[in-house]
Amino acid sequence: MSILVVLPIELLYEIQLFAASHAFPQTCKSLHEIFRSSPPSYRAQYLIASVESSRVRDHAILTKILRYPICNKDVLDAYFRMTKADSLKRWAPELPRRLFRSLVSKSSTSRSSTSSKRVTEQWTDRDPPLPFLRYLYSCPYLHPPNANSHDGYALTKAVQAGFIPLVQFLLDHGATPHWKNNLPILIAIHHKDLCLVRMLVERIETSKSSQDSKPKGKRRKLEDRVVVTQEMLKAAVKYRAQDIVEYFTREKGCIPDVQTLKLLM
Repeated sequence: MSILVVLPIELLYEIQLFAASHAFPQTCKSLHEIFRSSPPSYRAQYLIASVESSRVRDHAILTKILRYPICNKDVLDAYFRMTKADSLKRWAPELPRRLFRSLVSKSSTSRSSTSSKRVTEQWTDRDPPLPFLRYLYSCPYLHPPNANSHDGYALTKAVQAGFIPLVQFLLDHGATPHWKNNLPILIAIHHKDLCLVRMLVERIETSKSSQDSKPKGKRRKLEDRVVVTQEMLKAAVKYRAQDIVEYFTREKGCIPDVQTLKLLM
């Protein structure tokens, strides 16, 4: 491998394009640094080579490309300049799990000699992956990705992390919380977050565009995204989220089953 490292970078780039191997840059630290510093234009060429070597069908090309960690806005821009992007516009790619897999709550506990205090840092619309998602949903060469890819994985992870701007963005772009037996809502109930539960259940029309422009005009309530179930109510009772229990019973008219009534006693 030491022989390869002394080769000109341009030749190493050509070798990697010919091999289209994701493992080649990982074989040693020197090669890893060389390819980590590669420009977006080269990375776009590598994606093209990978797609061609895998013989991916047209409808799955963008889905495959988005799964690569090297795929970001600059790389996609370079890719679209090099290919006939218009031919791919008809297919909606999946949202890759990689964009959401590392999301965790920003809550942390700070401790002193006398006490401990839970501190929550607020998510903002500048936190990843929101900037990249805004690009994906506004790019003229892309059909808007499927926000419910992988059984609503993106929304579930956003709710789990308490990433409210991301939750709202996904809901605005077609994500629904009914996947896996309403798992996102059950997670919000576990967190005892009534505002988040409302956001997931209720659908409110605004003039807010998919480009996150400021709301204009009066909001109008629409049909809820999901029907509140007895299982949701039972979970709220189990986690002692009294405000959510009242919301489900009084506002949404959910009637508790026998088991839930016993828990309420």
